[in-house]
Amino acid sequence: MKKWLFLTALTALLLGACSTENDVSQENTDKQIGFVQKEDKNSLEKEKKEKEEQEKEKKTEEERKLREEEERKKQEEERKAREEQERRDAEAKQIAEQAEATVQQLENNQVQDYVAPAQAAVERVADENIKSKLVYRIGLVQNAINIRAQQAAEAEQARQAAESQILEQQESVAAGGYFKDYRGRWHRPNGQYASKKEIANAGLAW
Repeated sequence: MKKWLFLTALTALLLGACSTENDVSQENTDKQIGFVQKEDKNSLEKEKKEKEEQEKEKKTEEERKLREEEERKKQEEERKAREEQERRDAEAKQIAEQAEATVQQLENNQVQDYVAPAQAAVERVADENIKSKLVYRIGLVQNAINIRAQQAAEAEQARQAAESQILEQQESVAAGGYFKDYRGRWHRPNGQYASKKEIANAGLAW
C-alpha cells in the first residue's frame, strides 16, 4: 500500500515537473515570438522611415534640378535677349551713321539730286532725337537750294530782260539811228529826246 502511494506521488511530481517545464518553454517561446515581432516591427518602421527619407531626398534633388534648369533657361533667355538687343543697337547705330554720311554729302554738295536719298536714309533712323536733328539739317540745305534756285531764276529773267532791251535798242538804232531807253522813251542818235513826229517819220512806233 505504501509502495503504491509512493509511486502515485512520484508520478504526480513528474507530471508536475513536465507541466512546469512546458509552461516555462511556452513562456520562453512567447517571449521570443514577441521579441521577433517587435524586431520585425522596428525593422519595418526603420525601413519605412528610410524609404520616406530617400523619397524626401529624391524629391529635394528633383526640385533642385528643376530650379537649376529653370535658372539655366532664364539665363539663356536673358543672354539671347541681350544679344538681340545688342544686334538691334548695332544695326540702329549703323543706320544712323549711314544717314549722317548721306546728310553730310548733301550739305557738301547742296544739289536737289541728293535731297531724296538723304530723306530716305533719315527715315530709317530709329532714334527720334538723332532723326529730328538730321531732318532739320536737310531742311536747311533744302532752303538754301530753293533760295539759290530763286536767285538763279531772277538772274535769268534779268538777263533775258537785258538782252531783250539790247535787241530793241539795236533794232531802234538800225532804224535811222533812233533808240529807246529803259523807260521806253525815244532818243536821237546824239542822245537827245526825239519827238513823236520824228519817230513817225522814221517809221517807228511811239
